[in-house]
Formats: sequence, C-alpha cells, structure tokens
Amino acid sequence: MHELDFNALLSPLSAEHFLAEYWESKPMLLKRADNAYYDSLLKLTDLEHHVSRAGTRYPDIRLAKGGAFFPPEAYTYDVKYGDEVFRGLCDLEKLVTEYSNGATLTLPALHLGSTPLGRLCRQLQAELDHAVHANAYLTAANADGFTPHYDTHEVFALQIAGVKHWRIYPPAMDLPHRSQPFCPDRYALPSAPLMQFDLAAGDLLYLPRGYVHTTATTECFSAHVTLGISVYTWIDLLSELLQGGVELPELRRALPPGFAHRQELGCELSQQLTGLLDRLGATLDAAAVRERFFEKVRSARTRAATEFRADASVIGPDTPLRVAATDCRLSRERDGLVLQLHGRRVRLQTAVSPILEAMCRATPFTLRSLPADVSLETRLALGRYLHGLGFVRPLDETG
Repeated sequence: MHELDFNALLSPLSAEHFLAEYWESKPMLLKRADNAYYDSLLKLTDLEHHVSRAGTRYPDIRLAKGGAFFPPEAYTYDVKYGDEVFRGLCDLEKLVTEYSNGATLTLPALHLGSTPLGRLCRQLQAELDHAVHANAYLTAANADGFTPHYDTHEVFALQIAGVKHWRIYPPAMDLPHRSQPFCPDRYALPSAPLMQFDLAAGDLLYLPRGYVHTTATTECFSAHVTLGISVYTWIDLLSELLQGGVELPELRRALPPGFAHRQELGCELSQQLTGLLDRLGATLDAAAVRERFFEKVRSARTRAATEFRADASVIGPDTPLRVAATDCRLSRERDGLVLQLHGRRVRLQTAVSPILEAMCRATPFTLRSLPADVSLETRLALGRYLHGLGFVRPLDETG
C-alpha cells in the first residue's frame, strides 16, 4: 500500500506538469480505475466509524441539504453530567434519518482527527506554502449535493467510495479572494456545463477557485474527501506592507476634518494619497516585509499532534535531553531573544541565551551540566518550558 503524498496524489502527472498546466488555470480530472487508491489515506469504514462513534459532537458532523446547513439543534442534544453539560452531541438516529432523506453528511476539518489525512495536509503545506484543510462528504444514493456555487479555495476532490456526478460551469469570477464568496443572485447558470462526469472511487478532480459546480448521486451513494487549499495572495502580502506603514508618522495622522463630505478636499486627498504611497514604497524594507509575512504563514501551519504518554516523567536536573527541533532559529531583538520554532515566535529573556546555545552544542545533555551562570531552578523552569514547546525531549522519548 503506497504512502500518499503530493506526487502520488497527482500520479500519473508530475507535480511540475500540474503546477505549470492546471494550477489556478483549469480543472483537471484523473480517472484511475483503482477503487483502493486512497486506502492508505482513508477508507469508507473510517468515515462510517467517525459518524457512528459515541460522543461525536457538533461541528465534527454537519448536515446540509438544498445548499444550506441544518441548525445544530435539529440533530444534536445536550447531556448533563454532574455540574457539567456536554453540549452538541450528535443524535445518530436523526443523522441516519436525514441522510436517508437526501441530506449530505459533512465532516469538517477531518485532518485534525485523522493521522494520515493530517500528515498529507502538512506535506502539501510544506510543498505549496499555502494552508490546507480536509473535509469529507457522504451522500446517499439518488440525492442532490450542494446547489451551484464556487469555492474561494483550490479544491482537490478525492473519491473514496461510491460515485458522484459532477457538473462544472464557467467561473463566475476569476480567482475570487476569500472575501468574495459566491452570490447566486449575480450568476446566471448556463444551459450546458463546461464538463460533466462521474467521479468514481480512486479518481481525482482538481478545481480552481471560482469555477461554479454542482453535484448529485444516482443509483450509488458517494463518499469523497475535499482537500481545500486556502491560498495566500499578493493582496495578503501587500496588506503586510500597509501594516508596516504604521511606523511612519505621516500615515498615523488623522484624515482632515470633513474628509468624507467636503468635496473640495477630494483633489487634495488624492494627491496626498499618491505621495504617501510613494513614500511608503521608498521607505519600507521589502525584504523585511516579506519575512514578516512568511513568519505569519509558517506560524499558521497545522502541526503534528503531540502524543500522550501516561508513563511520562517530569524533567529533572539529571534527565538526559536532546534538542528535537529541526526548524528553529534564534535571533536577538531589541526587547530580548526570539526563538522561531514550528512557525511560532517565542520571546525569551536575553539571560537564557547561553543556556540555549549550550543545548544546541551538546547532545545529549542534562540541565545540571549546562555551563551557564544561572540558577538550577531557572534551568529547570526553562527546560520544562522548552519541552512543552517541543524544542527539547528526553533522550528516550520519541516524537
């Protein structure tokens, strides 16, 4: 059974071919005639277990029909346990009834609870540098899916089981931003789709954002996973540039009194705005703006979940430790140290710099053995804090 990564997802196409020919450009359909192609990622029984297991709560499962989601009260209930209340527990009997009546079961953010899906999403993030999430959809036979709409993210639809009929229509908008959701009142559905087809188990559909689509089942049910790629755009990068403008006193000045109704101010405001934009571009460091934005992107990435171990021991002064982080960077700033770790920026006092440097030089090490002019209590507190961040681990601890 193959491990699914970006290359396997696109096979038999290469990643280079896909990015050059299809990315943000046009739909792509891959027919594989292999209904077990995604078994290493997710099986139908995994989805059925997710829906059936006791204690599942909203929004782990959502119901949709006719282009709208059911209110959670229609299929959930609350349970009082002592002084606490477990809210939003899914009523399986109601879910089964609504599913049999044509509603679609949606399992949002499934990558957070599925180890293989989470691993694939993180691998795609590392490859593309855009945010990735995974939702699953289950639709009974002879039922409509969602009404015509477009998505504001790139879509990879992976058919896990069954068959679903897709109709693809021309884009309502060229590459809509996430702030530009589909408005059905502004789109006249053409009489004929650009393409229509059945997506069978093992098949893959790529759909750029903006392409209007609708789905339905016929005599067979459908189970598919959507990998959504929420892209960072040039607008997002330019927004970081404007945020940096807060350092310029000229841009912190108030607009002149009456700016919104005094028409005689219009020409002056336009001239000032043009001048300020020139000043902004000439003053700010584009490389610094870019790096700040990249740090935000990295900090937003989904990280692998930490494994719980009941036999864990609290780190002591003589516990053998190792530096576990591979994507970290330590830098000095005006107000102290900044440890960039797993996409996060962690601020530390300058006084702990010798300890961190010694940790990186000596592996394995103990907190007692580190050559630093600070108390053992401070080393213990820092070591335990860094362990919580994933920067250090006990020598015998995996992860």
